[in-house]
Amino acid sequence: MSGKKRTRTSARATPPRASEHTEERWDALFRSLGRIDIVLLVGAILLLFVLIYTVQSILSPFLVLGAILFLLYPLRTYELAQKIMWLSAILFGIWFLSTISSLLAPFVVALVLAYVLNPLVNTFEGWGVPRWITSLLIIILLIALVSLVLFFILPVALAQFEGILDSLSGIFSDFNKWIMSGDILRTLSRYGISPEEIRNTLQTYFTPKLEDILKDILRWMLAMLSSLSSLVTQIFYVVLVPFLTFYLLADFPKISRRFFLLFPQSIRGRVEENARMADQVIGLYLRGVLTVAFVQGVMVFLLFSLVGIKYALVLGVIAATLDLVPYFGLIVTMVLAGVVATFSDPPVLPKVLFALGSIEVLRIFETMVLSPRIVGSKVGLHPLLIIFSILVFFQFLGFIGLLIAVPSTALIILFIREWEASRRGIPLQDFHSSSSE
Repeated sequence: MSGKKRTRTSARATPPRASEHTEERWDALFRSLGRIDIVLLVGAILLLFVLIYTVQSILSPFLVLGAILFLLYPLRTYELAQKIMWLSAILFGIWFLSTISSLLAPFVVALVLAYVLNPLVNTFEGWGVPRWITSLLIIILLIALVSLVLFFILPVALAQFEGILDSLSGIFSDFNKWIMSGDILRTLSRYGISPEEIRNTLQTYFTPKLEDILKDILRWMLAMLSSLSSLVTQIFYVVLVPFLTFYLLADFPKISRRFFLLFPQSIRGRVEENARMADQVIGLYLRGVLTVAFVQGVMVFLLFSLVGIKYALVLGVIAATLDLVPYFGLIVTMVLAGVVATFSDPPVLPKVLFALGSIEVLRIFETMVLSPRIVGSKVGLHPLLIIFSILVFFQFLGFIGLLIAVPSTALIILFIREWEASRRGIPLQDFHSSSSE
């Protein structure tokens, strides 16, 4: 009796799984099909594809995803069916996000602003000021700053951008004449450099290439400013972005905690550690370089305005934007500033030397003073890796790639180190310190 009872108990403890029933049903189905049935089934499948092709103009991704899940749900225990369902869900998610990207824009802008400004709110919170008060003051200051840019700075910048674009060809033509007829040509002739070679090089290679590069940069920045002007004047963005930023700043710690609760308990600690390390690398770098770039742009504008160099506001905006691009940004800024300063009001040569010298002095000031104090150690990437990442990101993403190359590469390196640390079974922070040594 006890043996029979144990047998019944074990039989109840291990009931047949749903996957076994599914396999049995499919096996029974295929065994019961005859040749005519198989032909009819294949024909029905072909006609189904014909029907899908016919109604593809009204076929929604929602219907396609629903059909895939409906067909594969009975086979969900099979590994292949699971992979197809996951792939379909991922593709649907990509399509859905790309479709509503215009609606997500204010949320993304608000999230970036909240992320950048959150340390400031934390500092005031440590001094006893409630988060909502600090957040409200920051939003008021941001609205005032945006209004100042929109109504006073942006119109002048757009006019100067259009002016420098219209006169860029004439500027380079006059620049060639200035080179060919001045003291520079006589000085170069003393060293055996033929004036004809200089003329051919300037006219066939150097000037056209440099003009195309500068025009592309100026057109991109003009388009960005124009789109910014039309974008922020829309009531939807003007009202929604400050509103979202305020609530994100006020509840940033709660939102962060709830975000990490989405991950399973088994990997939550690792995710939080990775996020903290990424924030130390990317967050500090992003906030630091934005601050340094703003300071550089303001100083270029003030210095150039004091000595009467044309398009000082445009050159300040360009200097601030290209300061985010290591190495290459300095070269383009110096060339453009030197060329524009050439055609300011006399005396010309002192203004050219002042423009080039001031940018170099500001670069030294940034390297020796601003960056160590504001940015810190930055991202710890080798200069060769920085140059390579800039070229690769520029190839695939254009000018935006130049701006995001360094932080994106730092984040990729961080994830590689995290994978290597998890493979070796050591903490990421210990691996990071040992690899840096």
